[in-house]
Amino acid sequence: MTEADLFDLIDPILVEMGSKPEDGEEYREPALDVLRYYRRPVRLHWFPVLGQALSVVAVVRQPFDLAGTAEGHRAMLNRLSLAANGRFPFAPWRASGERAVALAMTVIQLTPEPIGPEDDAILHAAFEKIPKRRAVPLGVLRVNLGQEAMAFAISGGPGNLFPEPVALADALTPKLRRYVPLIEFE
Repeated sequence: MTEADLFDLIDPILVEMGSKPEDGEEYREPALDVLRYYRRPVRLHWFPVLGQALSVVAVVRQPFDLAGTAEGHRAMLNRLSLAANGRFPFAPWRASGERAVALAMTVIQLTPEPIGPEDDAILHAAFEKIPKRRAVPLGVLRVNLGQEAMAFAISGGPGNLFPEPVALADALTPKLRRYVPLIEFE
């Protein structure tokens, strides 16, 4: 599977949910390569400004300087949180546009490292001890396109307001393998 195939698969799903695709961005220090963002406004509450949120899906490459450990994923989520805060700032004084107080993030992380049996547990551990920020990760889907495999960790959001992590996992599961143990000969 190529990156173009991946985007052909996820674009219709996210656009049907109301997300708008946007170009990504690249940061050199600290390293972060966002290939594409998808954003969708969400109404959390009837209160005009404080009741607004954005559901953000980011397709990123695994930063070269971070390992595939829980700490590495936590650092990547921190970098992405800072980038998303800069890309989608909270600006209540704007007359138009989205004035989202919170960002609910779903991350599709493309990695060259092989997906192994421990990757789901590592991703779940990355969700522990995440600093409180405006951008809240709801799901991380780690994808190796060459291996055509994936691992993921999804945490729940309030109500059914943020269906993106589950919808993406459901769409990618038939196309990408979950971990299949290698045959070991003695």
